Amino acid sequence: MDRTTTIVDLSMPVADLPFDPGVVKIEPWTHADGPRRIGRKAAFSRHVPLATRLGRAIGYLTGRRRIDERSFPDGLFLGNEFLTLSVHAGTHVDAPFHYGPTCEGKAAKKIHEIPLDWCVGPGVLIGLTDKKPGESITVEDLTAELDRIGHELQPGEIVLLHTGSDHLWPTPAYFGGHPGMTVPALDFLLDHGIRVIGTDTAGFDLPAPVMIERYYRTGDRTHLWPCHLFGRTREYLQIERMGHFDRLPAPTGFTVCCLPINVRGAGAGWARPVALVPAEIDTAAIDNGATSSEVVRG
Repeated sequence: MDRTTTIVDLSMPVADLPFDPGVVKIEPWTHADGPRRIGRKAAFSRHVPLATRLGRAIGYLTGRRRIDERSFPDGLFLGNEFLTLSVHAGTHVDAPFHYGPTCEGKAAKKIHEIPLDWCVGPGVLIGLTDKKPGESITVEDLTAELDRIGHELQPGEIVLLHTGSDHLWPTPAYFGGHPGMTVPALDFLLDHGIRVIGTDTAGFDLPAPVMIERYYRTGDRTHLWPCHLFGRTREYLQIERMGHFDRLPAPTGFTVCCLPINVRGAGAGWARPVALVPAEIDTAAIDNGATSSEVVRG
């Protein structure tokens, strides 16, 4: 890659937080545990013929054929981590199959079926940091900001909704204290040929407690995950739990790359989205007073 390009990390970490609805559990296997674990695995592997397994097991139990801490420098083997988590933990891309089994009258795409060229495109940063927790993002909010930055949306662009909610991570407020999109605002973006929309919030719709309380109060089921369910009507991708949008030096002029992990058959996949910022955009931002914390060099 051209060394004059700046790489800005737009992801949030996968982490074991007790209040995260993504439910991440991480079991580390330490370097010190490694010799014992690999020794037992080598001795009792089920992936060899039975006679071989018996011979290895006898050798291990008698100490004649054994891998242990003496087999490795400083008694340390390789570290490893085993994770149990939802595909919606950390920064991730939601595929249409997450929203429902069908989309636009046909089988909804799963994450391994998403065309990868959808996930790379010119980025457009829409500033919404004045929106308060529990407030709705409207068409008027989007058009006002697009007018302010002097940009007309083009098909294939990747829109990033900058609310500033990522600064609440990793507190409980991150999961329940953010604004949310509305169906008319989503429809507006899709009408302009936008397929991929990223947000720095924990969810694309309003926080779950807000939606559920409104449903209980009114009995109106349209309060429940309206933008997600709209994905049964029109095909699009959400990127949830993005972050660091304040490090982007300009609202346009950069490329977003948000390729999801190929989890076959799933409705979402983890991602490490980045923005590729050309040197001239980066330099202009510094000349206009951006601080060093806002521009991160790759």
